[in-house]
Amino acid sequence: MHPIIDYLLQSAELTIVEFDIHERNEMQILNRTLPSYVMSYIKKGEAKLRIKDEVYHLAPGTVVIIPPHIEHDHYKETKDETIFLWCHFTYEIGSALDVLKIFNLPITFKLQNPEMFERVFVDFVEITDSQDFLIKTILKKAKSYEILYLLLENIMRSQEKVFEQDHSKGFIFMLTQIVKNPEKEVSLKELSNQFHLHPTYISNRFKELFGKSPIQIQRELKIDRAKKLLRSTEMTVTEIAQEVGYMVVPGFTRLFKSYVGISPTQYRNMNTKWNSNIPEG
Repeated sequence: MHPIIDYLLQSAELTIVEFDIHERNEMQILNRTLPSYVMSYIKKGEAKLRIKDEVYHLAPGTVVIIPPHIEHDHYKETKDETIFLWCHFTYEIGSALDVLKIFNLPITFKLQNPEMFERVFVDFVEITDSQDFLIKTILKKAKSYEILYLLLENIMRSQEKVFEQDHSKGFIFMLTQIVKNPEKEVSLKELSNQFHLHPTYISNRFKELFGKSPIQIQRELKIDRAKKLLRSTEMTVTEIAQEVGYMVVPGFTRLFKSYVGISPTQYRNMNTKWNSNIPEG
């Protein structure tokens, strides 16, 4: 199981969208829903989190991880100072798959080594202000992955069931097959024959575990691959279509346009024009 998880984690890209360290005496964030994960760590003071009818009391050393598209309230009831280390992030393969869905992530948990986490997070914030391009690119990226590592490592040490359910392992294996070979056409019938499960059950279970059907994940991986090739290579549209598994260009163009809103050629021209306007040095 672990080699499969290892492959998925290595295939994903971490993007920290926003981050900061805040000292707050008052806070009233209500009915918020974000397209990214919300990570909030309480260094000092207290706060509360409400998701649906459940209220979580947050003390120093507590981490909150709220999945995307989950409505929540994050607030304080006292005037005492609270120090938050927070970030909004995604960890995805292309734009197709949220890899953290394979984990049984708790909404809140206590850090076993809060001092180390605080030090790494502060390093990450300070690196962002650096004028050295190597620090701002390579070291910042390394520190962002260290933050994620410390969070996941803590969860895996403290929880018996890290993954959703034992019987989800077969679906994680199916998912890995699709991620490894997105250009290889897949059908629910083929998956049904291979894993001896009903096609409807496979599709519904995928949606429960990963938020999308296997066909949708594969198509989005194809589109993500095609967009990268259009931006970064001189391959023709025909060659790119074949690279992502389409022998007939019109079929590829229809799929691309249905997801991106414009044709592959228009997408390439738009990105070529944008890149040519970036000043050198």
